[in-house]
Order: sequence, then structure tokens, then C-alpha cells
Amino acid sequence: MISVAVGLVLLIIIITVAAVMLTKKSGSSGPLPSFPTGGDMLDYLIQSGDISERDGLLATWYHRANGKEEMNKALASDAMILEADVTLEGYGTANEKPIPIMAHPPDIYSDNTLDQWLDAVLASRKGIKLDFKSLGSVGLSLDLLRQKNGSREINRPVWLNADIIQGPNVPDFVPPVNGTSFLQLVQESFPDVTLSLGWKVAYAPPLFNQTYTRHMVEEMFDMIKDVPQKVTLPLHALLARSGWQHISWLLSQSSRFSLTLWQGSTHPTVSDLLFVRDNSHPARVYYDIYEPTLSQFKQAASQQGRLRRFYPGGDLMDFLCQVQDSHTNHQSTVTQHNSLEVQWFTVTERTSLLAQLSDGAGMLVVHVASDSNQPGVPVLEGSEKSSEALTLQDVLQVLGQRADVPWGLHLRIPTLQLLEASLRLLHSAYSREELYRPVWISMEGSQSEDSTNEFVSAVERLFPYVTLVLTEQNWPPVIPATATGLSQRVAVHLNKASLPEGQEVINHLTRLIERYDLLVEEDTRPSAGAFTAFKALMTERRGRTNTNLYVTSAQS
Repeated sequence: MISVAVGLVLLIIIITVAAVMLTKKSGSSGPLPSFPTGGDMLDYLIQSGDISERDGLLATWYHRANGKEEMNKALASDAMILEADVTLEGYGTANEKPIPIMAHPPDIYSDNTLDQWLDAVLASRKGIKLDFKSLGSVGLSLDLLRQKNGSREINRPVWLNADIIQGPNVPDFVPPVNGTSFLQLVQESFPDVTLSLGWKVAYAPPLFNQTYTRHMVEEMFDMIKDVPQKVTLPLHALLARSGWQHISWLLSQSSRFSLTLWQGSTHPTVSDLLFVRDNSHPARVYYDIYEPTLSQFKQAASQQGRLRRFYPGGDLMDFLCQVQDSHTNHQSTVTQHNSLEVQWFTVTERTSLLAQLSDGAGMLVVHVASDSNQPGVPVLEGSEKSSEALTLQDVLQVLGQRADVPWGLHLRIPTLQLLEASLRLLHSAYSREELYRPVWISMEGSQSEDSTNEFVSAVERLFPYVTLVLTEQNWPPVIPATATGLSQRVAVHLNKASLPEGQEVINHLTRLIERYDLLVEEDTRPSAGAFTAFKALMTERRGRTNTNLYVTSAQS
């Protein structure tokens, strides 16, 4: 009898464990706690116990969970979010019916309707992402979502996806979904959602490999800037890095915006994925990436002490404070994220460069000149007549070999010819993955509108991943129109002698610093009213995180 009893107990334990495991795997559970359909996906996944922190890399996806067989596989999987495609039965034919079904083009028939799909998925804990390739099914689907939410409560985030902007490598005769109509339907019928709004993209190298442009991201921003919902922007993973100056600009426009990296049949490199992760907040990027790349990426991202793939056009303070917080061998003098403590060291020759790289953190200032023996070759000013001139290429090679040192690079360049040569060297170093540090570039001399246009045009054409520095000799500074519409960060370099006295100076500087990085030459004269005004501004901003106000000497 005892053996029978023990056997029964063991059988009950086995059945119970199996049931628990099956329940967990299928994502089903008891009644879900209340959660808004427009709520944050990461908050939901934390609440449901799927992840432990707000990190988009931890969220997992199942694609094209459309037909019943594929849907059931998705429900039984460990995937946290199901993505499925909605169209109308018989879409585009004489047999078209006003019934939303689950099918990916070119399919127009399915054994699964949206109604059935929702009932099955709502019995689980999975998040929902519905993808619409045309407007025809949108209104009916939104009505169905509203009905389900009213009768049983959806209690999870709902993402609605549509490609609403013409994107890279897509001809004009392949139109995106009409964004205005899509957004109007959402606002009228079921607005409590997260909008997943992307570009219609094609990628087929080597001919069709263009990336996102400024015009494309501005079009998107115009569409989404006033919507009340959270917006995630689906981004082709193979095009993200090359278009980062525009994408990062768009992401910075609102805390409501996030990215969702996706891939086609060609896998992105782990390096490209790490680049995006290293230049964004973990909670603002989702990675809808296939295996085995996803696991390789996760492993690489978790490695302690790995080199950060910093975007050269990124925020200098982000770079320096990250170094300070990462417990490297180099101790930054930038304390409490205070930009006023950044060192600006002018490089004059190799020995002092190597010594500086062994200590401290800040910006290396390089005054570029032309080699007297090889005209047009960028060298450090003062060394051009030496038998062993230190070239800009030499400096970049040293920095490439010392990738861990927390120093950015500020190039001050006198001519367009040297600018173009310098940009080509920067592009080459970046292509070799030897330039993961901030790069600032200023073209000295004339600041006419024409010269500024040439400066900006050369940067955009040859190496756009930089901060552009506008040197202003007069007060008040006049920012050229060419520089006001750039995706890149822009810094304004003010000459100490140009600053007059008065409260209006402080007010003007305050307005400038809201839009630009500000680099001001320190004026140590006791009678300098300009420096007094500047000190007032420093005091006002001291202690704020990641300020963008810098002080340099006139010799830097």
C-alpha cells in the first residue's frame, strides 16, 4: 500500500510539473492584471515576469504567426510578442469580403480570421503586434479590437504597424500605406495603442543599398510629432548604422519614440548591432533579429570591458562619462558629468601625444596644416617643415591602436582642400573600425555663407559622422541657414573678445546652448565683463547632467 501511495504522489507531482511547464511555455495563465493596450511593452513584460529589466534586447518575437498551425506554434513557444499580418479575405479580387484575416501578401486567403486569432492569443500572455500592408483591413480590425477590449479586456500592449513613408531603394511606383489615413483611423477607432510606423524599404546589394536620408526622417517626424501615442520606428538593421546621423536625430526629438531593428533574409553583423546598442538607451531599442545572430549579439553585448562602438558624431559628455562609469584604467577628470571640467589639449608632436593618452580624458585639439614636402597631405601645424612631420594619418593610427583611451578629437582645418583630405582619412579609419570616439571638425578662416556651405557639403559627402564646429568671431553669432537644418550635432565656438557685457549676453548664450554645444574661450582678464557673464552662465548650469558647455584656452 505504501508503494502504491508513493507512486500516486510521484504521478501527481509529475502531472503538476508538466502542467506548470506547459502553461508557462504556452504563455497562458490565470486572469491577467489590468494593463492598458497603449502601455509600454517592456513594463508589461516585467509585470508578466518575462523579463527583469527595461531592456529591449530581452524581448523576443515570433514572426508571421498567421495561419492556425503557425499561430499555435507561436503560442507554444517562448516568444513574448507575436507579430501577425492582417488583410481582407480575397483582397483585391471580385471575391473580396469585409472580413479581416491573418495572411501575408501575396496570400489573400487563410484558415484564421483576426477574430479567431485574437481569441486564441488573448488566452495567453503574449504581446500583440498587428501589421497592415494596406488600408482596407485597418478600420474593420480596429473595430474588432475595440469590441474585444470592451467585452473581455485585452490587458496587454497592442502595436499597430504600417510602412507609411517611402524608404531606401524603393521606386515611387511602389507606394507605402497612406499615413494620414492610417493615423486618422487609429485616432478615431482605437487610439490606445503603440504605433509602429516605418519606411517601405528594399535592400539588395550591391545596387540597392542606400540608407535612410534626412528627407525620409523629416517626413516621418512631420507625421508623428503631434500624435499622442508612443511610436516605435521599425528600422532595417543593415541600414541603421550608415544612416545613424539622421536616425539618432529623429530618436532625440521625443522620449515617446523608440526603434525596432528588423532584418530580412540577410543577417546584420554583430558589430552593426552593437553600434546601435552602444549609442542608444537599452529601453529605447527592440531587436527583432533572427538566430543565430541574435544569440551571438546577446553574448557580445553582455561581455564586460568590451570596446564601446561610439558614434563619432555623438555627445562628447556621453563618451567621457561612460568612460568614467565603466571602471577602465583611465580616470576621467570629468566629475559629476560636468562639461566645464573637460580638458582641451593641443597636440604638437608625437611624444606629448603619447604622454597625454596615458593620463586623463578630454579632447585632443589638432591644428591641421599642409605638408611642405607633400602639399595637400594633412599634418600637425608646426611639424610641416620638419623632416619627421606628424601627419593626421599618424595621429589616427595611434588612436586606432589605443582604442580604449578616453580622448576625442577636434580638428581645426584652414582650407577646403585639407578638409576634404582629412575627411577621407577619417572615413578610412572609421571603415576599419578604428574611430570609435567623438570627432569635432571646424574650418577656420572665412565664415561667409559660401564657405560654410562648402564646409557642410564636404562633410555630408565624405564623412558625415562628426560634430560640426562653427567658429564665430563676432557678437551676436549668426548661425548660417545651412547649419540650422542638419542632423549632425553642431557646436558654436565663441571668441572671448567677442563677448560684450550685460544680462542680454547671458540670455543669448542660454538660448544658444539649448540648441548647440557651446565652446567658449576662457577670458582671465580681471576686467573682462565677458568672462563675468560667462561665469554666471556656468554657475547656472553647473551640476546638471550631461551639460554641453565647454571652456577652452585661446591656444587650443
